Amino acid sequence: MVSMKLRRHHIAHSSMENVTATREARWRLQHDVETNHIDSPCIMIQGEMCIPAGPLPSFVDPMTLEVALHDLPEGARLACIKCVSAWRMGHLDAKSLREYLRSVAWQSSALRQCPALAPARVGNLLQMHSSAGGGCLETSEEEPCELLSEEDMRSLMCGSG
Repeated sequence: MVSMKLRRHHIAHSSMENVTATREARWRLQHDVETNHIDSPCIMIQGEMCIPAGPLPSFVDPMTLEVALHDLPEGARLACIKCVSAWRMGHLDAKSLREYLRSVAWQSSALRQCPALAPARVGNLLQMHSSAGGGCLETSEEEPCELLSEEDMRSLMCGSG
């Protein structure tokens, strides 16, 4: 039978390992923010500052993000602002931020036109290369990706069509 003192020591030791691993992961994310970013002025919407001046991931430029924030509905806009803030603090990695922006791109023409946020294509993948720090997929077949319109999304959500 394991004594209570030994069990407490084991729990405290494993908790300390988790804290250390979390700190190291956050440090790596913050280092990524410091090294792989572009500087951005503050982004204002209707005279109100939404995103303060600071770094933005290299795969999205400030003008695209500003137009996207104008295009997005309120909930997606607020989530986008929170995701950029979390990325800046090192709580969210660039890949997760890119995936979020990709997921709401159907609601913003600016995000749909951003090459780094284009949906990944499967099949005939030639290479992955980095342009301005962001990944971009090239394929031998240049088939345009189909994005659903708002009308298509509404009909899917309603189950009609």
